[in-house]
Amino acid sequence: MAERGRMRRLRRRFGLLIALLLCLPAAGCSTAAPTESDVWMYAVSAGKADAILLGVGDAVCLIDAGYVRTRGKILAAMERMGVEKLDAVFLTHTDDDHADGLEWLAESEIPVGTWYASALYTSIKESKHPAVKAAAVRGQEVVWLQAGDAVSLGGATLEVLAPAQLNEDKDDNNSLVMMLHSDEGRILLAGDMEFPEEGVLLQSGADVTCDVLKVPNHADDDTCSETFVRAAAPDAAVNCTDTREKSETPDPRVVASLQAVGAQVAVTQECTGGILVYLHQGTPSIEKIDLPQPATGVSIRQVIPGEDRIVLANDGETVSLEGWYLVSDRGNELYVFGSGAQLDANAELTLGTLSTDSTYDLLWDDEEVIHTSKNDVITLYDANGMEVSSMDNGC
Repeated sequence: MAERGRMRRLRRRFGLLIALLLCLPAAGCSTAAPTESDVWMYAVSAGKADAILLGVGDAVCLIDAGYVRTRGKILAAMERMGVEKLDAVFLTHTDDDHADGLEWLAESEIPVGTWYASALYTSIKESKHPAVKAAAVRGQEVVWLQAGDAVSLGGATLEVLAPAQLNEDKDDNNSLVMMLHSDEGRILLAGDMEFPEEGVLLQSGADVTCDVLKVPNHADDDTCSETFVRAAAPDAAVNCTDTREKSETPDPRVVASLQAVGAQVAVTQECTGGILVYLHQGTPSIEKIDLPQPATGVSIRQVIPGEDRIVLANDGETVSLEGWYLVSDRGNELYVFGSGAQLDANAELTLGTLSTDSTYDLLWDDEEVIHTSKNDVITLYDANGMEVSSMDNGC
């Protein structure tokens, strides 16, 4: 272990030089399509939510799927990395900010090889488990994982370090915690592990030393003890959170602890697209991805609860709406604009639902989308998942 620590310190010292010589994606280097030997992790900017693409050569998996509204951000990340299929989808635990996006993914045309989830969970029946419901849409079944299991990904292995025992108090502490072992180095993916699960993991004697750490539980103050951080000693730490959605994250103590062991810390809220990390010969390099700003001039002009109608307006040039989508906050309903959809210049477009009696231009194939008595916010996103406009129902 002492020798491994010495080698890691040497890698830190010369890591920047190596990255520059190889022109890995760091500041000033452009992102090229992954090659067969590449190991990379793309943490999507999804607010206070996890959605992580992990690639080894031509094999790619998705670890958690964020919220329903994360759809466009995940698709943008897949397009950037040239990903057309997912060899595996992992759900670390059942919290909404990790699981809600599984529904649209299951209903999409994206091929999925295998669905995986933590074998230990609380307060939900198996038939209602988000991963079970998603897999069932495809006629597939979930493979349940816990400590001691392993999954192959390309030429690498994802070793499952946790959960080792059921935590009945909080599902965060039943999170899948996985270590990617590859020829290029190690990535520790820690889900929403908090102190209780962390304690069990450390007591097990598992080697958590890594080159890259996906920081657990959005870097909240209930995770990443000094003991854990020193044991992991990552060179790069990526945190999926947004202070605007969870004001106490990232916790300053967690950030300071990671920096104290020499880790470069990146937070998804620092960019609109996500944090892309390449790993080469034990040296990570970080790139912050920004997405184009959405077209101007388009807005939600009216949300009419009683008639279950939404009116869009365009005060600018004609805009293609293909791939854009609307999300109803209260019910988590999703409407995606299909091929050929557009909003003409200086024009309006009205969406109705199965509950709408009056006229409309496009049908949202759902009932009672807009809540009539409780606050509901309708948000319009472009195809990249960038927010364009939002309006509440006035309740």
